[in-house]
Amino acid sequence: MLVDTCEKVAIPIPAFFNLEQFMRDVVDITDSGRGAAVTKALVSLSVFRNFDQRNAPSGFGMAQVRSLLEDCFYRVAGGGHHWSQQAYSYDGRWRVMILNGLWFQDAFNYDFSTIPHSSTPVATQQGEISFCAYNGGSWRKVVEHLNRTATLAEWQRSHPRHEIYAKGKKVDLGQPLRDSQTELVQIEMNAPRVPALVPRA
Repeated sequence: MLVDTCEKVAIPIPAFFNLEQFMRDVVDITDSGRGAAVTKALVSLSVFRNFDQRNAPSGFGMAQVRSLLEDCFYRVAGGGHHWSQQAYSYDGRWRVMILNGLWFQDAFNYDFSTIPHSSTPVATQQGEISFCAYNGGSWRKVVEHLNRTATLAEWQRSHPRHEIYAKGKKVDLGQPLRDSQTELVQIEMNAPRVPALVPRA
């Protein structure tokens, strides 16, 4: 989304910029393996090619596109001692807002076929595990239960540093519950098999 900070409105970028064609152009440009200067020039030409001034918001032209892209690219690829000051110094009228959605797998929609394709590893005491496997199917509970040393309440009781408050009221940590068990995943080794459906003749 392109946000106009003066008018307080957000405009979808695909309304005036062909993102799909731009991404195809970027793939072709990077696959060609040219030098940095030629690559930057080709990406700039692609931005110019895919920008539709007729459908762009009033007051948003190629000069604003350039300054906005420079700001975004500096945040990603910039460096140096003054990076944070420079990266967040842009005070223009236009801002880019990225909206993302993430659907976690749970017991209802757990899909084993996606686990090998997960590209985000999670570090555990036993090694790396894929993000999908760790956060879906209750495996996180298992890993955390195996490696925990104390619950937060137990730690606060044994290492008191200050009073704990929530919503302005003191939190009573109480006494530890005896025989309290963490509910873990139960895997039945001898579970009854579901008969296969046989089509009728």
